Amino acid sequence: MRFLPLLLAVLLLPLPASAWQASVNAGKPGPHLRIKPVQLRYVLSWDGKLNSGDMTFIFGRPDKRYPRHFIAQAYGGSSGIAKTFYPYKYSFTSILNKADYTPAVFIGNEVDGKERKETSNRYGGSVKSTEVTVPLKKGAAKTTRTTFFSYSKSTVHDFLSAILYIRSLPLKNGDRATMVLHPFASPYLAKVTVLGREAHRGRDCIRLGLELQKIDRATMKLRSYKKMKSATMWITDDAERLPIEIRSKVFVGDVRAVLTERKFL
Repeated sequence: MRFLPLLLAVLLLPLPASAWQASVNAGKPGPHLRIKPVQLRYVLSWDGKLNSGDMTFIFGRPDKRYPRHFIAQAYGGSSGIAKTFYPYKYSFTSILNKADYTPAVFIGNEVDGKERKETSNRYGGSVKSTEVTVPLKKGAAKTTRTTFFSYSKSTVHDFLSAILYIRSLPLKNGDRATMVLHPFASPYLAKVTVLGREAHRGRDCIRLGLELQKIDRATMKLRSYKKMKSATMWITDDAERLPIEIRSKVFVGDVRAVLTERKFL
């Protein structure tokens, strides 16, 4: 179970391949693209009552190794009772093109109680995804899977570049952005709808509804994502447009991520 995908999805009815491709409207970034380098810390919980983990986003930390790129990172893991039942930690890094924050390379490392998983995606005309799974059980052999996904009608985002793209848009009430994601080893169709503006956790916020479906590489048809039921995100209605809270109803219940610390770098 990955915490971040759980926070970015809902179940939709399937659409024919031609219908969903015609609906994709994610083009150039909007007027709010640039973001101050910032570190954001979140507490994860079940239904806002039982803490289950932590998550940290870092956008724009300077890195001399990548002068032509913008670096985005996310890391964290389970804690408390959740860690007892499901030990899990992760670290994700997106190397983005500095001009428009589109993805060039995504690197993911995850460890749970049974295995370690390493994902490496390279973005261009197609997405090359290599996933290496190493069982923690002594003597078990590792497996490597490499896949390709081709889609040239719009940018294919990873999940960190998708956050930056969404916050860049005008986000007028009722607006909808439809985009293709390849955050880990599989492609998805994502829809983001602006549900309105409201006060949330003491801040003026934009409320967003999030929807996600899997894309079948072979047929390019959509498939439902049964582990996900609904998701909502609140971002600040200001120049920074920082995520304040994400809620997702999933098969294990109501999972929430609430911002607890913001530090500009």
